[in-house]
Formats: sequence, C-alpha cells, structure tokens
Amino acid sequence: MKNEKEHTKLNQQKWDSWAKSFDRKIYDFFRFMQKRTISLTALKEKDYFLDIGCGTGWAVRHASKIIKENGKAFGIDLSPKMIEIAKSNSQNNQNVFFFQANAENLPFEDNFFEFIICTNSFHHYFDTLKVLDEVFRVLKKEGEIYILDVTTDGFLAKMLDKVFQKKEQEHVKYYSTQEFKEFYAKANLNYIASKLILPFVKVHIAKK
Repeated sequence: MKNEKEHTKLNQQKWDSWAKSFDRKIYDFFRFMQKRTISLTALKEKDYFLDIGCGTGWAVRHASKIIKENGKAFGIDLSPKMIEIAKSNSQNNQNVFFFQANAENLPFEDNFFEFIICTNSFHHYFDTLKVLDEVFRVLKKEGEIYILDVTTDGFLAKMLDKVFQKKEQEHVKYYSTQEFKEFYAKANLNYIASKLILPFVKVHIAKK
C-alpha cells in the first residue's frame, strides 16, 4: 500500500509525462466532458470558478468566456508541467489564473467560489474526504461542486475499476453513486443530482 507522499509523486510523474501531448486532438473527449460539465452549471458573469485537476487549462479558459472580465476562473493541478503549459496557453486571458497545488490543500480563502468542477481525476485522489472538506471550505454559501468520473453502479464499471487498480499505480478507485452521496454528506455538502454523460460516466452535483 502506497503512502500519500509516494502516491503524490507517482501522479506528478504521470501527468508531467502527459503534459506535452495533452492538447492534441486525441484528447478531445476530455474537452467534450469538461464542456458538458460546465453546461450543467448556472455559471454567469462575475462568478468565481475553479477547476480541480485542470490539466492544461482548457475548461478554465472556456469558463472565463462565460464569466467575462468581472469574474475569475482558476485552475489547480498537481503537475508542474501541466500548469506551465496552462499558463503559456492563457497569456491572453486576463481573468484566468493557475496554481500548482494538491487538491487536499487548496490555495484559496474560505467562501471564495460559486462553482467548482473536477473532471476525470477524482479516482486518483489519495484522501477523498480531505479534498471534499477543502471544497466545502472554499465554496461560498449555496456554491456548487460538480465531479465527473466513471461511476461504478454496474458490473462492467466495477470490472473496469479492478483493471485500472491492477494496471495503474496512480489509480485509487472509481466510486458508485451511493459512495458519492456518502462522501458529500460527510463533507456537509448536500447531494443534488447525478447526470449521465457517457456510459459509466456521471457528473455528481452537490451544494454547500
């Protein structure tokens, strides 16, 4: 069993190695899921938005177009190289900001964001409750969190999880809808709904 320090190092190495190729067309399905997740929010002008596990920052730049100059869009990622590319790709975006940080220790003030998303990375997190406690802390009252990930409500998704647990050292676990409900409840977040985006892939929505 890996400890947290080892797990963090493995994930940094994995995503650093992906950084240069991450904006290629082959990864457009990630952008599709990010766009669909943002479309479920009520994001509007002047809002503050955060993408946890932002990669090269596509979703942050997309959100910045909605919130315009009076809002702010932020991204954090564990990978220094992902953040380096995100900053380079966003030089013309005045309301976009990126930080290299762990999701378990978000570098923001309390009650800061209206909307937070996390797409295709929750299954890599070592301590999910620490992450959600941080989400609760930085969300404003009535703020919302949208987590998109493979969801193990059926047999095939559970088998997929077992494959990745054996294949990828960085993979922790895919979770069921019930587990997401339990996680949110432990973090004092109110589970609102789930939305199916692709087979096995759901967005789990909660409000502070």
